[in-house]
Amino acid sequence: MGRRGYIFDMDGTLVDNVQYHVKAWKAFSRKYGNELSEDKIVGWMGMTNRIYQERILGRSVGDEESLRMSEEKESKYRELFSAHMRLPDGLRALLDRVRDAGIVCAVATGAPASNVNFIMDGLSLRDDFKAVVDETKYTKCKPDPECFLTAAKMLGCDPSDCVVFEDAVPGVMAGKAAGMKVVCVTFTRPREVLVDAGADMVVDSYLELFEKELP
Repeated sequence: MGRRGYIFDMDGTLVDNVQYHVKAWKAFSRKYGNELSEDKIVGWMGMTNRIYQERILGRSVGDEESLRMSEEKESKYRELFSAHMRLPDGLRALLDRVRDAGIVCAVATGAPASNVNFIMDGLSLRDDFKAVVDETKYTKCKPDPECFLTAAKMLGCDPSDCVVFEDAVPGVMAGKAAGMKVVCVTFTRPREVLVDAGADMVVDSYLELFEKELP
């Protein structure tokens, strides 16, 4: 076994924030005349903003327009979540335990850099992660494994020595396609959905990982 790496999705995994993204996407889609249901919004979690935008608008979206609309939606999300931002129970202790074990960590997310900075700086997580992969670092969104493979390369780890932490079905599929073990938290999707998607371990809280052997 080579150097071990843990790769964390951000939204719905590092932070339990999906309900605030749902509210922001509902407001955005309502404004543009095609209000999304909560089920659709949650089902697409892990995909890029452009995919949401194109599905809402029913047409392709150029780079400049996508950036403008992304900032519109994400600024609303940050406004909604800012007063509620906190680490999930047990995550701080897990990150400390992982560091002490010599495991290197990365974040791999489809979020824009503005949201990554909002979370990483707002929760003082910078020192916990050797690498950060945001939407600008790769081109193929989950369930394609590109983001996780990019993170593994940045960590200097073989994919087979990496564990992905996720909350959504596209992320589980991406982690498995990358040849990695996948641990899921049930912040976004029910346990049975994540198990059916192929997760190797599913927990309701990071606290449960202290009762189990880390992958």
